[in-house]
Formats: sequence, C-alpha cells, structure tokens
Amino acid sequence: MTPTPIWHSPAEVPADLGPTAVSIGNYDGVHRGHRAVLDQLVRHAEARDLAPVALTFWPHPRHVMTGVAEPPLLTGHADRDRLLLLAGVAGVLDLEYTLEFAQHSPEDFVRTFLVEGLGARCVVLGEDALFGKGNSGTIHTMRELGEELGFEVVTVADVGPEGEGSGRISSSAIRADLLRGDVAAASEMLGRRHTVTDTVHHGFQRGRELGFPTANLGPHPAGLVPADGVYAGRLTVLEQDPGHEGCPPLAGAPATISIGTNPTFTVDGAPQRVVEAYVHGDHSLDLYGDTVRLEFVDYQRPTLRFESVDALVVQMHEDVEVTRRTLEVDASRPESAG
Repeated sequence: MTPTPIWHSPAEVPADLGPTAVSIGNYDGVHRGHRAVLDQLVRHAEARDLAPVALTFWPHPRHVMTGVAEPPLLTGHADRDRLLLLAGVAGVLDLEYTLEFAQHSPEDFVRTFLVEGLGARCVVLGEDALFGKGNSGTIHTMRELGEELGFEVVTVADVGPEGEGSGRISSSAIRADLLRGDVAAASEMLGRRHTVTDTVHHGFQRGRELGFPTANLGPHPAGLVPADGVYAGRLTVLEQDPGHEGCPPLAGAPATISIGTNPTFTVDGAPQRVVEAYVHGDHSLDLYGDTVRLEFVDYQRPTLRFESVDALVVQMHEDVEVTRRTLEVDASRPESAG
C-alpha cells in the first residue's frame, strides 16, 4: 500500500523526493484563490523538474496565538489536506503549530523547513504572504533569503470571483456567506460545494417515526456548519461501520439537509442544534457509525415552528420535492461543482 504523501515533520519527507517547489499557507477551505497559487506552484515545478509541495499548519496559527477557536474554520484537518492533494501537489508538509513553533525567526523557518527539510529550489507565494515570528517575514524577506540560500521566489496575483485581478477571494468572505446560509455564493468562491464531515450518531428517531429517517451528525462535525435552515444537498459515505460491510456505500445520494434546533418539538434543557440529512429513496438504510460527508448545494428555507406534526410532515414532503428539482437543475449544469 502506497503511503499517503502527508508528512508532519521534515524527518518524514521521503529521501528520494528530490528538490522541490514549495508554497506556504493555512489554506482554510482550499478555495479558488488558494488553488490559483497551487496551480502556479504545479506549473513552475513542472517547468523546473521539481516536486510541488504545499507547506501548511495545524491547528490554525490564529487559534494557537489567541487561545480561542475563532474564527471557525471552513474545512476540517483531514479534508483540508485531502483537498491540497487533489490540487495536484506531490505532498503536503503539515506541521503542528504551537507557541514554541511560533518563535521561529523568518530565516530559521526558511532554512529549517524549506531549504533543509524540503530542498526548496522555488517558492511560490502571494504578494501579501507573511511568515516567521510575529509575521515579521514578508515577500521581500523571502526574496532576500532566496538570494542567500539558493532558491527562486515567484509571486501570484490575487484571484477574485471573476478571475485574476478582479478582487480577492478570501476564507473570511466565504465564512460570512455560509454563516448567512448562502451556500451557493460560497460555492462560487470555493470552486466546489461546501461540505461537512462526521460520524452518523443516534438521534431522537423523530424523523423515522414521521417517515423521514435522517442521518444525524454529532455536535461538532468537521467543517463550518452553515446557518440554520433547510438545504438541498448530497450525502456520501466515506467510511462504513464494520457492521455494514457488504452494503454498497452511498456516493452523492440526493439529500434534504436540516440544520437547527427542531422548534416544533421541545426538549428538556437547552435547545440542541442538530445537523441531519434525509437521504431520498431507500428508507431501510442503516448509516449509524458510518463516516459521511454532506455537500450543500442550495438554501431552501429557514427553520420554522409548525402548529402540528401533520403540518410538519406536509412541509417535509414539499422540502424533498424542492430538493429533487434543485438537484436536477444542478446536475444539468456543465460547470456544476458537485
């Protein structure tokens, strides 16, 4: 079995990797702006016969330096690294970010991790890149170090929603869209559908009792949970519970996704925010214990309180129909990010 090319220290980097072209970043979301940098990285690496490598960090440096997990991240750890590999790099050097790590001076960071750790011959960065203790290293610092230590520095222009030079795509802008439920706008900047990932947990079984069994995620899925509401989306099983072996795993199954506190029902204590997905079709599915990825295609409606269970069931049937039509239109688009 070929090992996954994700390394957590220079010591894990294969000795036969050869000289590299490197890009550095947190890459939260691995959005279109990040991929513009990574595309340039791959092109420059190919032109120079180098191995393209993304150097990144976990936890997010801002979370470590402030001691607060804010802002919430668009992607979980594993998804972020998976998306980096899908962008075409030969490997990811994923370094643990700690308060001690943050003390590396710009020169020490470059010498230890880029030059000695990865054998960098080319570094590809945005013009506003910062690195080293207190973010004291700038693109000018990197150019000076490149002249001293023997690597080339290439800069990449910002990418906006309409392409290079049309503004800036940022993780914060995507986060703002998701937190107001605009998953379609977020998808445009991501260049793909926004997703969250988690193991399916047991819920209150209300959906099953109403004829709409749902796959309930845990309280802290990997990836930013959008605003409360009902969404059209898809569900993919990434890893099956051992007890489900032999059952064909779902891939991109149509799903109506609900996020909220189920205001029609009351629960003792504080309201529990739930992410749940009703998979269209086969109601005999057993997803408990499976690791699933939910993909958000479009927002449908806000969460509502219904005066009766019958009214809720009528609305759920309508929600499923809206999802069906939404996904049909989405599948017909040549540029669909599905």
